[in-house]
Amino acid sequence: MKDGATTQTAVFRAEGDHVKICFVQKSAFPYFGIIELSGFLMSQGHEASVVINDLEDDFLEAVAATNADLLGISCMSTETGWMAEAASQLRQRFPSKPLIVGGVHAMLYPEMVMSVEAVTYVCTGDGEETLPPLLEALGTPERIKAVPGLGYRDEAGEVVFTPRARLYPTIDATLADRSIYYSRYPQLGRDELKQFSGSRGCPYACAFCFNSQLRKIAEGLGPYVRRKDPERFIAEIEATTTQYGVKAIFFADDLFLTNKKWLRSFLGMYRERINVPFMCSVRADAVDEEIAAMLAEAGCSTITFGLETGNEKLRKTVLQKSITDVHIRRCAAVLQKHRIKMQSSNMFCIPDETFEDALATVKMNIDIGVKFAFCTVFMPFPGTPLSDYCKQKGLLKQDFGFADLPKSFLTHSIMDIPDRKRIQSVQRCAYFMIRYPVLYRPLSLLTRLFGKSGLFYPLLFLGTFMRYKEERGISFLAAIRFLWRFRSSF
Repeated sequence: MKDGATTQTAVFRAEGDHVKICFVQKSAFPYFGIIELSGFLMSQGHEASVVINDLEDDFLEAVAATNADLLGISCMSTETGWMAEAASQLRQRFPSKPLIVGGVHAMLYPEMVMSVEAVTYVCTGDGEETLPPLLEALGTPERIKAVPGLGYRDEAGEVVFTPRARLYPTIDATLADRSIYYSRYPQLGRDELKQFSGSRGCPYACAFCFNSQLRKIAEGLGPYVRRKDPERFIAEIEATTTQYGVKAIFFADDLFLTNKKWLRSFLGMYRERINVPFMCSVRADAVDEEIAAMLAEAGCSTITFGLETGNEKLRKTVLQKSITDVHIRRCAAVLQKHRIKMQSSNMFCIPDETFEDALATVKMNIDIGVKFAFCTVFMPFPGTPLSDYCKQKGLLKQDFGFADLPKSFLTHSIMDIPDRKRIQSVQRCAYFMIRYPVLYRPLSLLTRLFGKSGLFYPLLFLGTFMRYKEERGISFLAAIRFLWRFRSSF
């Protein structure tokens, strides 16, 4: 593919400046990056469409029907195998079309992406900064070299990276556009719960999260945490909910509560113009009396926060999350006072965790009154501080990479820790022990005695269904429809 980029883009530019872009993804839900980037590109006169692999009988035929000039793959780190396969299939079917890969995984591991021969370009930053100059430069190899935030192959076939682009500062310059999803996949538009994001970036650096890597990459390129203007964010929500309806909203920002002034302005408008029950994510140490009161008055039904583990020492030293038990209990008390339900995020099979630590995680959830518990197994993403720690401890092989990752952070752990099977059995039962505390003693005893068997595996799926339905306040049928779409991810 030494001359691939030149040949493909020469054909591509024959139609002029008006570009048709088809985004391709695996999983059956709207991706925020595609939502926002498609709206941005369409505001510049281009056309955008999306094809979801898991919702198509033949995704190549679906891509062909879009008659797109440029193909773009967005993939998560657990989907690298699918990305390589999809890129190869797209290259064989559409040999003259350039193919660009973007998303957080591409930003973190551009060399890995470009190791896939079928990929023409990789976007190493925000697409709003890279795609417009790329579209102008296609067909003229010399100009490709000046496109910021791009990886490509030169005339000799060598991979070259241009300097990273600045972080896109105005993430609400154009209303995010969900029509490319809902027009092609009406079932997504019918979801009773819809998700929105009002920000990019997280100011914290937990050892298990990719944000610490992204922040290092973004140094000197502009503010890492960016928020949408409250008025424009409300307009985005109004545009979607008016046309497609909604019964509940989930604000899927990394952290919804990082700016009290912004929150106060947004919640006032939300209460007056949207007035739909919502849930959001917070850090336990960021919730105080004033914030809880504002959230409750605006219609917040559920708050989710990362408890992670009931062992404070593991939380602070291994996970590098500076949340104390006092923070968690204080947060729980103020939320209970304002009648806001709690959903906690919990990780099992983390380094140095014991079976007793796993039970302590469950017990802390019960003690503070958590209503819904999201219980996963630790996913050691390569390159994160915690993944490196696992290698140092001999819990992962030294050449551990993305090909070794399981496709789900729910079903099984790959950590080589003592008593892994029994700890994972606790994870599979945790929803029921926390939701129905009367079950704590019998289930904790059963996991202690029979946790090394596969006896508790079915409870994982039943608990996932029940949590999703109850936590988000949606119907039985809506929960079944949603989880059925994700069956390939388990």
